Amino acid sequence: MKNQDELIAQANAILTMGEKVLATETSDTQSKSLVNEEKFHDFRISALSFLGRVFGEGSIYYESFRTEVIHHTASRTRRGIGMLAAAIRELQGEWLATTGGAISRDILLEMLRLARMHYEQDNPWAAAVIAGAILETELRSLCLARGIPLNNEIQGKAVPKKGLQLTGEAYKKKLYDRQDNKAVIAWLELYDAAVKGAGDSIAGDQVKSMLNQMQAFLTKIKY
Repeated sequence: MKNQDELIAQANAILTMGEKVLATETSDTQSKSLVNEEKFHDFRISALSFLGRVFGEGSIYYESFRTEVIHHTASRTRRGIGMLAAAIRELQGEWLATTGGAISRDILLEMLRLARMHYEQDNPWAAAVIAGAILETELRSLCLARGIPLNNEIQGKAVPKKGLQLTGEAYKKKLYDRQDNKAVIAWLELYDAAVKGAGDSIAGDQVKSMLNQMQAFLTKIKY
């Protein structure tokens, strides 16, 4: 899988960055092994950005790195290198095709059932908000798996792309057809109206159609 190879290459590049940080190891007056502070923080930020983007900020990799690799010492740097090595092994073990795909889709489908419950309880606004959040999560997972960047670089900062931009780029790469893209755009617009609190403009039949069609969309789209 091309994208899998690219992710592994990115992870290896960050791991190499960590090894270069470790090469700056020195001892202070208290015989505590330190590394170059600036290089350490570059390594830490790069690793956290990668782990959060690929595995999620709630993953064991991201959380462990965030809480353990916090000081510019040689021992903490070694921990970070070890965590990245474990993440690379996970990616090499078809993580994208299994954990990153089927399991997350099962969770999304379960959440979609929750949205349907809200609709059946005469709360189409809540159903639209939940369904829209599910849709954006699916778009991000799909784009990540197919090598589409999830962020825009604006003034040196990574700014997450909106759902409309993601679906446009996914459609251009022919990840789904024109009809699906038109449906996704309509769902995102309904979601946006719900988030903005425009409940009066949300018709129950629109939400019902969204829920039914999204069920089929989530099931058929392959990573």
